[in-house]
Amino acid sequence: MCTGAFLEVFMFSGQDFSQQKVIIKNDGFWPDLDLSEFQVERAMSPNINARLLRDAVVSAVVEINLTLEQYKKTQISNGVNTASKCGVVSVDDISSTVIIYKKAVFARAKADLVGEFVSIASRDDKLGESQKEMQAALLAESTREIRKLLGLRRCGIAII
Repeated sequence: MCTGAFLEVFMFSGQDFSQQKVIIKNDGFWPDLDLSEFQVERAMSPNINARLLRDAVVSAVVEINLTLEQYKKTQISNGVNTASKCGVVSVDDISSTVIIYKKAVFARAKADLVGEFVSIASRDDKLGESQKEMQAALLAESTREIRKLLGLRRCGIAII
């Protein structure tokens, strides 16, 4: 699967895709994140500055960690000290909680970067609309993943 993502990015840009082996240390409960995993899983253009990628992921981590602070406190009070010990299923010894958390972070980080890789591709007026739609879709994906972790459905209703 990584090879396919590598080939897509390489063929699109015509440049070597050098993955950034940067580990973003998290708070101990949530997993550390590998910048190269973000680059591959979200098919990030090799033309985007590595520091910009790193900063977008760090910003997304901070934002999502704040959103999930109560979830984390609840888990810790129940004796669960890491997200890797949460979740109803696991794949290759990775808990569903970690998988969902990464999806939320990576979608949010890519949403922050949409303007960067759209501007690299073209200057067409229609891209402004496309950029907004893509950004909205990525933010919605991130929000859905956070709602899953919180045990909420895709949408909710509240009595005011």
